[in-house]
Amino acid sequence: MEAEEYAALERLFSSWPRLAQVDHLVTPISPLALRLIAFNPESNNAAGELVKIVESDPLLTARVLGLANAAAFGNAGKLIFDVKNAVTRLGLNTTTRVALAQLAAVWMRKSSQLPDRGVLRSLWFEYLVTAFCAHEIANALGDEAVSPNVVYAGGLLHDIGTLALCGAAPNLMTRFILTGYGKGTPLHEEFVDAHTHLGESILARCGAPATLCEIASRHHAGFSVDESANAIVVFLADHLHGGVLERVPGRFGIPDAHTIGCFDAGTEAAVQDTVEALGLVVGLEEIMETVAADSGRIEALAGDFG
Repeated sequence: MEAEEYAALERLFSSWPRLAQVDHLVTPISPLALRLIAFNPESNNAAGELVKIVESDPLLTARVLGLANAAAFGNAGKLIFDVKNAVTRLGLNTTTRVALAQLAAVWMRKSSQLPDRGVLRSLWFEYLVTAFCAHEIANALGDEAVSPNVVYAGGLLHDIGTLALCGAAPNLMTRFILTGYGKGTPLHEEFVDAHTHLGESILARCGAPATLCEIASRHHAGFSVDESANAIVVFLADHLHGGVLERVPGRFGIPDAHTIGCFDAGTEAAVQDTVEALGLVVGLEEIMETVAADSGRIEALAGDFG
């Protein structure tokens, strides 16, 4: 990276407090996404509530119907043309994940100004895989302190600060991402500080739950006794997407030159501490294998993104 680019990135990262106050930098998160994050599948009339959320948005309705009829989601019967039956076929859990991914994808398209759509596609797959890993960890834990919906949404939205920086300086950030996020240099540390604080601030301004703000703030911080279980799960999941991609033939078409993930080297100890703190009895290899086996659904959720 040239000295001029390095200096420009330093200025960009140090400006995060100012960027956090720019209203048009990131499109506000859909209120429907916040309703889905808070959705409780165990509540009375949960199915009816989820149907109402989906039907309140035409694009969301079309997406849920489309995936309910897709082979990747187990369609082996007649075509479905109404949301109620789509929710029944997909199930509450899968419908919620489908809907959250659709809303996040729309938000990401509107918010990002990256000139290289391939980079945007790579980022989207990274976030999807992180979300799937987080959801799988939550299911393995079976702990009431960990919400599958929250950690799934956290996986999709944890890097909102990076996308905001991309919106502020698209060409510069594209170059930064493609050259490996400055890993191993002080610039990487400045980037981590900037995008985590910026992400936390943006989510707070959007009215996101405090746990999502914490996830954005702490997804590089490692395990801490002061951290919520949801944030710890997403931190761990954010280390697994590379292993999942290695197990997926073709890596979703992501070019080898595209850096996946922005963690610096030397985080193995933090990952192990996190596994022990969670009391995770399922091995990380098994989690990555399970998510990789779900690659057809991930691909279907991504659609023609990017």
